[in-house]
Amino acid sequence: MASTRNFTARALYLVAVIAEAAVWSGLWAHRSLADTGMAPVSCLIEPDRVIRLSTPVAGIVDSVSVDRGDRVTSGQIVARLDTGLEEIAVGIARKRAEDRSQIAALEAQIEFLEAQARRNERLLKKNAVSRSQAEEARLEARLAERELEQARLEQDLAAMQLSEAKARLEQKIVRSPIDGVVMERLLNEGEYREGEAHILTIARLDRLRVEAFVPIAYFERLELGQHLTVVPEPPLDTPHPAEVTVIDRVFDAATATLGVRLHLDNSKLALPAGLRCELHFDSADVAAR
Repeated sequence: MASTRNFTARALYLVAVIAEAAVWSGLWAHRSLADTGMAPVSCLIEPDRVIRLSTPVAGIVDSVSVDRGDRVTSGQIVARLDTGLEEIAVGIARKRAEDRSQIAALEAQIEFLEAQARRNERLLKKNAVSRSQAEEARLEARLAERELEQARLEQDLAAMQLSEAKARLEQKIVRSPIDGVVMERLLNEGEYREGEAHILTIARLDRLRVEAFVPIAYFERLELGQHLTVVPEPPLDTPHPAEVTVIDRVFDAATATLGVRLHLDNSKLALPAGLRCELHFDSADVAAR
């Protein structure tokens, strides 16, 4: 019985020691973080977006107007497949869509038939024509009106066919969807390309993405919209402000870190992408450099 009490006392004493050690450890860690600040971490500067361009249709490459390293703007034509047949189809569809000759002829015919029907109705009242003749004139006018409606419908369809022909032509023209820089060119004039084949890679550089992994201890001191300082590797080691846009909610238990993403304004294209960097959380620390 005495041994049981001694064992219980020792166990309680051990628990108390462990608890006290944990408290002091936590206080020391908090004091250390407060004294030293949040240490810088390594990061990587990448393009905000990287787009692999392709064509939705197959064809022979007619021209390529850019090469690796060239700057492009949104909507700029960077390549074109052979469009001879599509341009002919657009011309034919445009002629049909703009042709109003049949509509004009039917409108004139209706005007004549309606005038004739009114005249026959006046003559019918004077018994100068038979009722069947008067009704026949009115019927011809109504039939002409139906033909006019059909002609207008056909012109609307012709306008839609023109839009379709233009869309088919546009499929042979490759445009840049963003402002950026050509990273890779995979085609030359005269080559045949299958539909959806990768032909160009364009990166957006006017805004850069900064990726970093920070200790879990930093989590409660980070927030979206917060501005931190990014220092690229030499010789481009001028500090740049960046805004926190992503804070991971799933941590990496193996390394006790979490992912953070920032956006860095690079509208003057002063920085290239693909640089290593340091992410600083204290402006004083950056100034000390």
